[in-house]
Amino acid sequence: MSENTIGTKPRIEYIDLAKGFCIILVVCFHLSLFYGMILPGTIFMKAFRMPLYFFLSGCFFKAYEGFWGFFKRKVNKLLIPFFFFYFLTSVGLPHVQVHLLGIDTNLLHMDKIFTAFLSETYPNQPIWFLLCLFEESIVFYVLYLLAQKYEDKSNLIICAGSLMIGFIGILLGLFSVNLPATLDTAFSSMPFFAGGYYVFRKTNILKPNKYDKFLPYFIIVSFSLVAIICNTLLIDSSQFYSFIKNTFSIKAALIFYPYGFVGIFGVILFAKLLKKLPLISYFGRYSIMILVTHWVVFDFIAVVLNHLRLNLPIGYIFIINLLLTMLSYVIIIPFMRKFMPHVTAQKDVIKVG
Repeated sequence: MSENTIGTKPRIEYIDLAKGFCIILVVCFHLSLFYGMILPGTIFMKAFRMPLYFFLSGCFFKAYEGFWGFFKRKVNKLLIPFFFFYFLTSVGLPHVQVHLLGIDTNLLHMDKIFTAFLSETYPNQPIWFLLCLFEESIVFYVLYLLAQKYEDKSNLIICAGSLMIGFIGILLGLFSVNLPATLDTAFSSMPFFAGGYYVFRKTNILKPNKYDKFLPYFIIVSFSLVAIICNTLLIDSSQFYSFIKNTFSIKAALIFYPYGFVGIFGVILFAKLLKKLPLISYFGRYSIMILVTHWVVFDFIAVVLNHLRLNLPIGYIFIINLLLTMLSYVIIIPFMRKFMPHVTAQKDVIKVG
């Protein structure tokens, strides 16, 4: 498949399902942090929760009409949504909550708006991913352009270069060297992006093929390997890693990539087996809208539930909030598609060729 034909094909429905699974897990994880809970399987799910998005971005990488065309497209799809929701959820909505509604919230004052950006401390924390993916896309494109100058060795250059960039990111994490604005995370996750780039172009894993009859066995093996890694090599969270801060223990650094790739293939093959689940696939298709708003949504729902004074264990409150948060997107997504298309990657702000 040539570079220019990628992106012109119909949507691969089960990819939306895979993204739907992951965005629900992202919401679950952040909501558990909000309530101070540790969910069963937290370490297990981290194997694919964020790496999958980097991987899929690599799958659907396209060179377009050149670097500046690519750059403008990524500004439209990633950087504009990042900055819009950064200012909206760090300054705009908190001021409304505090000064008009009298609701106490994590208000970011204007004198800290840029220092917070550099130190990666956002009131709406999940938006870090958009900035990181933008940086990663640009770095990969530069590597891609370099590789095209040596056509007979282009695959080797991309592979070796991605691994080298990832290794630099891991070293930064091991030695607690923090690069601002998630650039270090963009480095360490580069092999996932490059892995998606190669899998989509060099294999038939994502397409219907003769091995699909073995999907249940592949899925069992994949998730079993992730479980074994969790139980034998990653005993507790202190041996783990942080994506947003790009911090690693030695043990986590050693298994970071095999652990991530096995988890990625497990969830992709599971989605391929199921093909489509209407509501979850819908959430996956518009997962960027859920990513940039879910912290605000469940924060608001938590305030409402608190005022209702429900005499329930925290676990039940968590489940109620999660269900209400996800169901609210049946209304929120159509609203954002109609009234906010330019800041949710649905329409371009900057004209592209």
